[in-house]
Amino acid sequence: MMKKTMVTLLALALVLTCAFAMAENTEEKTYAQEHPGVVNYDGYWISEDANTLIEIGVRLDGVEMLIFRTPGQKEFTSWEYLLTYDDSTGTLHSDNGMKSTNTVQEDGSLGDSSVYEFEDGQADFSINEDGRLVWKDLKEDAGAGQTFIPIGGFLGDYACDRANISFRWNEGHYAVDINWADSAMVNNTWQYVGEYDPATRTVTAKGLYQKLTYKEDGTVDTGADFEEREVSAVFSFDENFHLIWTSPDGEGDGMVFENLFTAAYLFEIR
Repeated sequence: MMKKTMVTLLALALVLTCAFAMAENTEEKTYAQEHPGVVNYDGYWISEDANTLIEIGVRLDGVEMLIFRTPGQKEFTSWEYLLTYDDSTGTLHSDNGMKSTNTVQEDGSLGDSSVYEFEDGQADFSINEDGRLVWKDLKEDAGAGQTFIPIGGFLGDYACDRANISFRWNEGHYAVDINWADSAMVNNTWQYVGEYDPATRTVTAKGLYQKLTYKEDGTVDTGADFEEREVSAVFSFDENFHLIWTSPDGEGDGMVFENLFTAAYLFEIR
């Protein structure tokens, strides 16, 4: 069952649910309501060398984690954990870690390539005084010498009508690209570099806007309503975990972006 879960979570890129989501039965408390401190772990964490990416999702009834080593490569190693939160220590613990090696197929899927090495891995996770995640692997010490920077839950692809937003991690920052087509021949692009703020759980970004008109041969017609200017924006999530784009020019006003649940970002880590 857990092996099927691993493949499914990879395909869906471990959709990170909002830790504050209410249970359908309002008399039942969610895991985050019973253990408020656990929400500090929710989201993505990455090593300084971008060699290891950790995804943590606080669910209604517990905590799930995936760890990817050498994301962006055709072959990579991954760990999957189901964890419990200790209120007295503020730490996460698991006794059922699964480690596997995986090979990306030509179509971008994993197929039947995952080879599992063990299913009894023990590990503890904590957040140090610098706000970084510490992985204490009690099975094989795989997390030795590394701490992980919080980067929120933004990695992925989002869409609203004809506008698409992608978040990628590139050399210590978010690369945020927005494409919004006016027609088949006219496209608006915003290219941002963004910084994640753990305190506000937002990404503040600056970049360049361009309005591009294309000729029939696919090249850009720089003389046809070409427009270019510097821009800024703040990206956040609403209570339903929809992406919100806020800017001084108001381009994203009233728009709600849905997560497309792709795993493309796993193979574009820099």
